[in-house]
Amino acid sequence: MPDHPPYPVELITPEGIAFRGDAEMLVVPGAAGELGILANHAPLISLLKPGETRITDEQGAVKRYATDDGYLQVRQNRAVVLVGEAVEAESIDSGEATRRLDEARSALERAEGGDGDVYAAR
Repeated sequence: MPDHPPYPVELITPEGIAFRGDAEMLVVPGAAGELGILANHAPLISLLKPGETRITDEQGAVKRYATDDGYLQVRQNRAVVLVGEAVEAESIDSGEATRRLDEARSALERAEGGDGDVYAAR
């Protein structure tokens, strides 16, 4: 028996649905800190920053995703997470992640020097 009643959760990217199902708990990287969402949460809309999104399913298994910035909407006992990208933690290639981090750091350095968009680089 679950610790908390399950409720519908969707994690959506421009490429499609990364997760759709019932969950006991959702934890997202809110702009002001982590937000934990259980069933029957008050209505909420929040800006999300890049970080780790965790979804605890009905069986108690935790699914972890590296997510981009985006938005969270909680309404009528349902949570919808809209992000630019969501990658399952288990499928992250450390070499590719390191390469992308180096590219991002270079882009930010160039943008802060006046060659590019600082917001996009961040």
